[in-house]
Amino acid sequence: MTLRYFGTDGVRGRAYESPLTLAEATRWGAAWGAAAKAQGIQRLVAGWDPRLSSEPIWAAFHHGLGAGLEVRVLGLAPTPAVAWTVMQSTASGIPTWGLMISASHNPPEDNGLKGFSGAGEKLSEAEERAIEGAFDQAPDPGVETIATATESLDPYVDHLGGLDLPADLKVVVDCAHGATGPSAKRLLRGPGLHWLAEAPDGARINVGVGSTHLEALKAEVAAQGADFGLAFDGDGDRCLMVDAQGRVLDGDQMLWLLVQDRIAAGDPPPGAVGTVMTNGGLEAALAGAGVPFVRTPVGDKYLLRELAARGWDLAAEASGHVIQKRICPSGDGLATALSVLRALVHREPPAWGSWAFEPWPQRLINVVARERRPVEAMPALQGAMAAIGARHGSSARQVIRWSGTEPKLRLMVEAPEKATVDQALMELEAAARQDLGL
Repeated sequence: MTLRYFGTDGVRGRAYESPLTLAEATRWGAAWGAAAKAQGIQRLVAGWDPRLSSEPIWAAFHHGLGAGLEVRVLGLAPTPAVAWTVMQSTASGIPTWGLMISASHNPPEDNGLKGFSGAGEKLSEAEERAIEGAFDQAPDPGVETIATATESLDPYVDHLGGLDLPADLKVVVDCAHGATGPSAKRLLRGPGLHWLAEAPDGARINVGVGSTHLEALKAEVAAQGADFGLAFDGDGDRCLMVDAQGRVLDGDQMLWLLVQDRIAAGDPPPGAVGTVMTNGGLEAALAGAGVPFVRTPVGDKYLLRELAARGWDLAAEASGHVIQKRICPSGDGLATALSVLRALVHREPPAWGSWAFEPWPQRLINVVARERRPVEAMPALQGAMAAIGARHGSSARQVIRWSGTEPKLRLMVEAPEKATVDQALMELEAAARQDLGL
């Protein structure tokens, strides 16, 4: 049965509009509580990003929970801190779920509910289905008192450990006016650090800054004469970097750097996981290093499932989700930044060209639609895909999918030649617009 409300990253939408009105947030709290207690969960760890709607949504959600769950509140916190705290709580013998109120990299007007299971990983589809079923039944939350206590971020920050950067290394850090600023300033130290959008600001989170708007970071790196810049998204589960020339160090490149660092330390990873969007250049580089590589659908929950199935610990998406399960059970922007910077300072000089793989030409465009249509029910698009496949075979890789959180059709083409990519994308976009009546 298809999930009605949960997408690739939880329940997501415009704050105060369905399914995230305050009345519905109370129902979500009741549903979360009912589903959790039915599975023997005893504790809920909650956190949120600084959006103006986050605390009102939490207040409504909390009202709906009802008695029977102990609640530990991290408050303003990065998503990975919630995941890690859930994992630690469960490991201590208390079955625990987690809730993060955030819309990640989306605009300030949006918000969402992300759930975490006892292992600190995203809720399974079965668990999400149980919550949806309870939500549709609109259970009465009752009026009993809920045991609630404040949870400190200190154990999470201590677990990550700090990094004192060399005095001659200049790094700009863009915190997107999101949840990572306070923790990042505790973890990263050095006279060459320059901060951008570090103060949490619910009205400006992700607006022109952060991992989805790298122009501000590139400009500041140039203005400061910095060696590198790094950017988080609003809830801190993504990290991207740029170098002094403005070139983007995405999740693919960071994964390759971490693999090389592990190999150099005599601890080669047994394999690595990417998605259908992962650049073919990374796959070729990993093959050359003797590291197996597999692809999953887009979404960190699919990466985590594949890692669990294979017993591996390293995965990434180009968007900046990098998973190091030895450190955190989910994608963690702060852990990524620390690991990548540690790997870079081991190199002399910490230059881009000394370790990066050569990416294959790849472009992604978004077609904003008024309504979704199944890709298989778009005849013009299907025809264009078939024609491109007939001309280029497997040398031109096409990935067509709807965004899991927004009404955008994502069209990606990768090929050895840029001209092939550009021509194929032009054909795909024209066909998609025809099918969507745009």
